[in-house]
Amino acid sequence: MSMSVSLQKSTTRTNIKHNNRTMSEKEKEQNTHIDDSRTDENKYLVQEDIKELYEREFGEALENYNAKQTRSDRKIKDYYKHIEASKKTATQQEMIVQIGDKDDFTNEDNRKLANEVLEEWFHGFEKRNVNLKVYNAVIHNDEASPHMHLNFVPVADGYKRGLEKQVAFDRAIKQQDETLNKTRPFQDWRENEVNLLAEMLKERGIERKFVGKNEYKDVNEYKQKKDLEKEIQQLEENLSYKKNELLAFNEQVSTEIKIPAKRETKNVEVPTGEKNIFGKPKTKTQKELTGNVVVPEENFKKLMSAAKDNKQLKGTLDKILTTDIAKVNMEFAQANERLSRDLHIQTEKNKELRVENMELQRENSRLSNRISDLKHEIGLIYQSTKEFLKERTDGLKAFKNVFKDLVDKVKDKTEESQINRNEPLKRNEFEKIHRKELNKERDRGMEL
Repeated sequence: MSMSVSLQKSTTRTNIKHNNRTMSEKEKEQNTHIDDSRTDENKYLVQEDIKELYEREFGEALENYNAKQTRSDRKIKDYYKHIEASKKTATQQEMIVQIGDKDDFTNEDNRKLANEVLEEWFHGFEKRNVNLKVYNAVIHNDEASPHMHLNFVPVADGYKRGLEKQVAFDRAIKQQDETLNKTRPFQDWRENEVNLLAEMLKERGIERKFVGKNEYKDVNEYKQKKDLEKEIQQLEENLSYKKNELLAFNEQVSTEIKIPAKRETKNVEVPTGEKNIFGKPKTKTQKELTGNVVVPEENFKKLMSAAKDNKQLKGTLDKILTTDIAKVNMEFAQANERLSRDLHIQTEKNKELRVENMELQRENSRLSNRISDLKHEIGLIYQSTKEFLKERTDGLKAFKNVFKDLVDKVKDKTEESQINRNEPLKRNEFEKIHRKELNKERDRGMEL
């Protein structure tokens, strides 16, 4: 026996009311795929307010951050609302975990087994994933297949800018497992969890079945599949009927080809039974068939061409009539299914790459902001240093020499650092600002 294993990010916005079955009556009517008679069999493993989790996980870090702010407009009053308003970071993550597919659960024992594996896997989830804080987890047994909705907040730490602890999925899982791929950590993390589920199945004597992405299919998809199977069966029956009809017709078809022709004759002398005056037998001339048929050359060519065409047509017809059309149709259907599955896999990969691209764009944006802040800070340091040295040197010339020495010192240190890191030499930000200041002074006819 084999069963599939699936762990996927939810592609829709999280609906905790849907997960916990606390929907309104109108919402329940819209969810026709839910079997109300089995809702009592759902298992609610964790139910916590996400805002309380935020307070517990980020409360202290938020207080420390706000305490360092000298400007009130830079303080964050509510970290959850702060993240919720952000377009760069999600407040939480939702995973849908499933064992098997709909066809596996006509047997009630399989339903119990799937629940058992899901619960066992979940009970060790937070021990394996110390940075993923679960606030809601439920196993749905009132749909076509048992499956788990798992909601958690990924918590990463060690930040120098902003809160020391922040919401960040990739960083959170890389911090808890340094062996994950640095550029695509989610794929590695998911594969580890899926392999664990597969191992739990194997311990129960069940092999993992690979079916594309093993994605969760809703009831509408299942109904569409059944309708297609019914349509294929009807087409096969129609094909069988047409084939029998064609066979009967073929038996009635004459293969005789009518070409204008005439039989060849020759003149022969035959005795009449009488004798002439000299006593010799009399003869007469009459025509006899030679056994040959005379066909004009033009008609003969047509005959040869028609015979050739007829032979090819007969061979093609025999091939069609002896072909199992239903089998060929099924082979095409299977090939089409494989292509559809490959297309789906590529589509899912593209979705993941788009998500990764968005995350990279967010990271690039954060880095750009950080670079901008650093440049601003260097500018402030430059101006402060300039003012500091002016106050402590006698005369413009002395200040100019001291400040130039400082700029050269910074330049030398920067170049030394770049050489040690095998980087190409480039002008540091402190020197750039100094050159800009010099240019401004020269434009005004002054010297620094």
